[in-house]
Amino acid sequence: MKHWWVAALLAIVPGLGHVYLGKFWRGLAVFFIFSFAVNGIYFAFVTGHPATSGAVFACFAGAASAMLVYSVLHTIYLSCRTETASRRERKDYHFRRGMVQYIAGAYGQARDEFEAVLKLDPMDIDARFHLGMTLSALGDRAAAAKQFKRCLSDDITKKWNWEIKRQMEQISA
Repeated sequence: MKHWWVAALLAIVPGLGHVYLGKFWRGLAVFFIFSFAVNGIYFAFVTGHPATSGAVFACFAGAASAMLVYSVLHTIYLSCRTETASRRERKDYHFRRGMVQYIAGAYGQARDEFEAVLKLDPMDIDARFHLGMTLSALGDRAAAAKQFKRCLSDDITKKWNWEIKRQMEQISA
């Protein structure tokens, strides 16, 4: 997995962070624009004409600094978005494994998988509901009731509302 801080350090050379993240053409374009602006700064100093060198220098210096800032910030944005996608994939992986284990009757392993999902996303209503179902199947009625109550309070859409109420009635009976 590519780390955001490595990409940010590489982005100090505009375009290199993008190349590190696999965005070769964008990195090449950023580097080209930055190099053109630095070249313009150099020629503004070399020509030294007082009437145009100040304006030309300011224009190219602005472009070079804008490319540097863009390179660093966009690289950090891209790398953080990649880590978020990776977290989502891990969450989906654990949820699927938990469902397979639950259906197979391996409730202890299903509990571990649903807890792994909740470590990645504490507001995942589906994982919390299925953790409650798994704990109920394991016979831990108090922990199941706790998960169901938390699910009821966190579930804005009331997706599992009817099933949770039914499960709570079975637990209390």
